[in-house]
Amino acid sequence: MWSNILTTLFSMRFLLTIIRMATPILFAALGAFTAASTGIGNIAIESIMTFSALGGVLGSYLLNNAWLGLLIGLLIGILTALLITFFSMKLGADAFLIMIALNTFADSVAIFLLYQITGDKGTTASLPTPILYTWDIPLIKDIPILGEILSGHYVLTYICWLLIIVMFVVIYKTPLGMRMRACGLNPDAARTAGINVERLQVLSLVLSGVFAAFGGCYLSLNYLKIFSKGMVSGQGWMGVAANGIANGNYLSLVLSAVIFAVFRAVSIIFSSNSAFPTDLVSAIPYFSVFVILTAVSIINYYRVKSGKVEEH
Repeated sequence: MWSNILTTLFSMRFLLTIIRMATPILFAALGAFTAASTGIGNIAIESIMTFSALGGVLGSYLLNNAWLGLLIGLLIGILTALLITFFSMKLGADAFLIMIALNTFADSVAIFLLYQITGDKGTTASLPTPILYTWDIPLIKDIPILGEILSGHYVLTYICWLLIIVMFVVIYKTPLGMRMRACGLNPDAARTAGINVERLQVLSLVLSGVFAAFGGCYLSLNYLKIFSKGMVSGQGWMGVAANGIANGNYLSLVLSAVIFAVFRAVSIIFSSNSAFPTDLVSAIPYFSVFVILTAVSIINYYRVKSGKVEEH
């Protein structure tokens, strides 16, 4: 039993599983990081992913085009982000309470809408939905080992890694990114310097909604190929946790998201073995979040205590 598990853990199949698992978490982490760069804590990533996953599938089914379905999903992510900004910035409501409310009823509302639109309860498995394809990269696909690692993934996986590079350039190498980070570090000083803090916060929250929507659409139009209740299953929260661990460090953000994906992949490997309790195995990714956050907190505590960093 253990020899089979170890063989699987050091196989190409396991590496490819990690890449697939990492995509939605990276999208979620990128969304949380972008909002946090201007001082906005977006904890509604999970609900935005859920609504966009449903919108993507329904759009693809009704319009008979997966790319148009993806566009619908992205628009839903934008509208959800704008809804949060309207209630929080215009009406003065507490943004965190709005986000908690969205997370609380997202699954139930999504299933209700699914039933009202299609008459189907629970999933879209019965709907003939066009999905986004995988992409075999010319020339690279024929290279032994490297071609298997880099080629043949879902198209949104490639978009994810491209966006990670683009956002790194935007946040750290452009005047716009400098202004966004200034808003997050000290909004009052940013206003004094003539920066429109509120406008940049709205922009960052909308971008955050777009990235979360990509994550939701990846699940419904690429990976799972259907929408079902609970399909996001905490991956949005893992993205938020990765952002918390990173604490403004972009490389740490990406590494944290990938580490969470590793634990999700491990849980899949163990769940295929009947010797392990299913409920316990399914809790591995979420337990890893607790362990990693605890470890980071302890490390930061001793770094502050030793004087290596200042306490905030």
